[in-house]
Amino acid sequence: MHESSVIQYFSEKAERKATIEDILDVLDVRFQPNNVQTLKPMIESIEELQTLKRLHREAVQVPSLDEFKRILAS
Repeated sequence: MHESSVIQYFSEKAERKATIEDILDVLDVRFQPNNVQTLKPMIESIEELQTLKRLHREAVQVPSLDEFKRILAS
């Protein structure tokens, strides 16, 4: 039982890291990369995977980087 919880922990960490990279990639493609990099520390500080997944969906749909910043701050 202990081994599976360790595997799950590292799996979630890997998924979290991949989701952060996905968010930053989408924002880089849609908006100016220099402006996106200023958000990186704030995005990386988010621990909850579900929140990151929600932000990834927002990054794909949001009309502007300013709007994404507003969502990120809320």
